[in-house]
Amino acid sequence: MRYLILLTPSKNWIEGVVLHNQPYMPEHAVYVQSGYNEGKVIMAGPFAGSVGGAVVIDVEKEEDAIQFAENDPAVKSDVFCYQINKWDFKMSKYENINPNFNQEYIDYKHKVQKDLGII
Repeated sequence: MRYLILLTPSKNWIEGVVLHNQPYMPEHAVYVQSGYNEGKVIMAGPFAGSVGGAVVIDVEKEEDAIQFAENDPAVKSDVFCYQINKWDFKMSKYENINPNFNQEYIDYKHKVQKDLGII
């Protein structure tokens, strides 16, 4: 199962200090690297503007994603807080999944929406 771990500043985030200089960022980077080396982390990195970041992780169950997030040194030290969302992906170059959405799909969905009285 794929999960998105959204990391945002928490109570020990220091305003005016860029992300890579925040406390526990070296430990955080090594921790995420370890998950990558184990094959769990699919992609990770900061957001533009150094206002947090995200990790896409591939684990058996949500509890594994929660455990990964809660053991992150930056989360444990309250520099980051986290939110986890199960990734219900529909297209992926990684898995070579392409739904080939096209005008036929739009027409079908508009019919369904019309039948539901939405449009």
